[in-house]
Amino acid sequence: MSEPGYPPPPPPSEPPPPGDLYGGPPPGPPGPPPGGAAVPPLPWEDRERIGFFPALFETVKLFVTSPTEAYARARERGDYMAPLLYAVLIGWVMGIIGQLWSLLFQGAWMSMMPADFRDQMGAMGMGASNAAGFVLGLILTPLIIVIVLFVWSGIVHLFLMMLGGHKLSASGFEGTFRAVAYAQTASLAQIIPVFGGPIAFVWSIVLEVIGLVRMHRTSQGKAVGAVLLPIALCCVCIGVVMFFAIGAIMAAIGEMQ
Repeated sequence: MSEPGYPPPPPPSEPPPPGDLYGGPPPGPPGPPPGGAAVPPLPWEDRERIGFFPALFETVKLFVTSPTEAYARARERGDYMAPLLYAVLIGWVMGIIGQLWSLLFQGAWMSMMPADFRDQMGAMGMGASNAAGFVLGLILTPLIIVIVLFVWSGIVHLFLMMLGGHKLSASGFEGTFRAVAYAQTASLAQIIPVFGGPIAFVWSIVLEVIGLVRMHRTSQGKAVGAVLLPIALCCVCIGVVMFFAIGAIMAAIGEMQ
C-alpha cells in the first residue's frame, strides 16, 4: 500500500531468461576439453588388453590403410620392445614367404632345363643345399632384421640431425627407431612375386617419412632428406666400386691379350 502523495510501486517483474542480463543468446552446451579427445593408443601397443593377434591384425590394417593415423596413435618413447617385436614378426613371416617364392621359381626354372643338367645339379646336392638354406634363413632372419633395424635407424637419425630435423623432437633416437620399425609393414608387399621387392622398398620409404614427421615434429622435406640422402650416398659408393672393378677387369683382360 502506497503512502499518500507517492505513486504506487511498479509491479514485480519476472527474472530475465539466461543470457538476457548481458545481451545475446543463452550460452550453449560446454565444448570439448582443451586439446580435443584423447587419441587411442596404437593397437599393438595395447595388445595386453586387446589380445596379441587382434592387436597385430588391427595395427597392420591401420598402417596399410591410414599410416598417418597409425603413427599419430603410436607412442613417441618409452618402449623399444613393441616396435622391435612388430618389425621382427612381420619381417620374419615375409622373409619366409620370399624364400618360398624363390624355391618355387627355382623349381620351375629347373623343370625347364635338360634332364642331364637336372641330374648334375641333383648330384651336386642342390636340393639339400636349398633345404639347408631355408632352415638357416628361418633361424637367422630375426637376428638380421634386428641388426638392420638398429643400423639403418642410426644412419637415418644421423642424417636427420645433420639436417636439423630433430630440434623439436622429444623422442630422440627412439623416435627414429619407431618410424623405421613400424615401416617394416611395407615388407607385406613381398607376398607379390617378382614385383613385391621394389614395391616394398618404395612403400617403406613413404612410411619412414611419415613416421619421422610425426615422431620428431619435423618438416616433410627434412624427413625425406634423412631417408633418401643415405640411400643416394650408398648408390654412389656402389657405382664407384663397380666403376673401378670393371676398370680393373678390363685392364687385366688387356694384359692377357
